[in-house]
Amino acid sequence: MAVTIGEPAPAFTLMNRDREELTLDSFPGQHIILAFYPLAFTGG
Repeated sequence: MAVTIGEPAPAFTLMNRDREELTLDSFPGQHIILAFYPLAFTGG
């Protein structure tokens, strides 16, 4: 899914490092940066 600059982020649910679920709604009114590394920990 492509996201265009300036558009609101789509809804998502992720696990944090403590294995707690976080959603975009967990951060109302805040600016957030979502970074991920697709090949991290894959051994490839």
